[in-house]
Amino acid sequence: MNKWLLALLLVWPVTLWAQPAVTAKVVAAADPGLIRDCPDCPELMVIPAGQFLLGSPADEREVHVGSGEQPGLSVTMARPFAMGRYEITVAQFRAFSIAAQRLSHGDCRVTMGAGWTRLADRNWMHPEGEGSPAELEPVVCVSWDDAQAYVGWLSQLTGHHYRLPSETEWEYAARGGTVTARYFGDHDSDEASVLSVACDYANVYDASAVHDLHFSYPSARCSDHHTRQAPVGSYKSNAFDLFDMIGNVREWIQDCYTASYVGRPADARSWEWGGCEWRGVRGGSWATRPADSRSAARGFENQSMRQSDLGFRVVRDF
Repeated sequence: MNKWLLALLLVWPVTLWAQPAVTAKVVAAADPGLIRDCPDCPELMVIPAGQFLLGSPADEREVHVGSGEQPGLSVTMARPFAMGRYEITVAQFRAFSIAAQRLSHGDCRVTMGAGWTRLADRNWMHPEGEGSPAELEPVVCVSWDDAQAYVGWLSQLTGHHYRLPSETEWEYAARGGTVTARYFGDHDSDEASVLSVACDYANVYDASAVHDLHFSYPSARCSDHHTRQAPVGSYKSNAFDLFDMIGNVREWIQDCYTASYVGRPADARSWEWGGCEWRGVRGGSWATRPADSRSAARGFENQSMRQSDLGFRVVRDF
């Protein structure tokens, strides 16, 4: 039986922690499979309805204090939705920029030395280094507002409602029915591992990047031969056939950032309010330490921020 059928048909009766006992459950979607609305449109995978626990268990040792991952929240995803199989690529964003005649904005935060700095002449067409990014690499140096412009254009082009994923949609999709810290295992990429399997599934800060980037935090004990972003789909997918969910580039989500899950909708809706400037960011990147490349790990940025490890993927409503 292939991994897609397993993802749709199996129920994982795994108790996440003792208070209360919660299980992850995935039910079959009415129309499983792949969707693509136009030649330049992103490929979408139908994500089935189900239930899961948003966040991390109380004994998760890689959680940072104040991350908001604990306590978790039991969430019901009542309806299937379609999510981008890959992060939006340079080629896809270029098609939008040309069609919408959208100017390329600079002032992108890029690596310099062992840290980051904002440069006015860096943008999605020229984020890092001397050359241009490959067409199949995920687009970076795009703000939350840039991502909103893209999904608005895509909605108008196709007649379907495209948007950024909510925080619950993103984590549910990233987990792919699993309850472990990562969809490929529990602590398989923690920094104490003698040999990590993270490089098979995710582009994180690893031995390939240490020589060039010199970040002060630990790297994964493996090498994927990519210092920065890799072409989308270069690593193994999760059980929903989604790629790069906790590696390659970080991803904007729709939600305003909150310090915890207290009070948020226990369903697929995003949590927003007027005047919010700080937006949630999910997934690890080529610059992320292994401990922070987990399904439940959270982050945030000002919605105007452009950074060379930050992109997005899309969701389409039925």
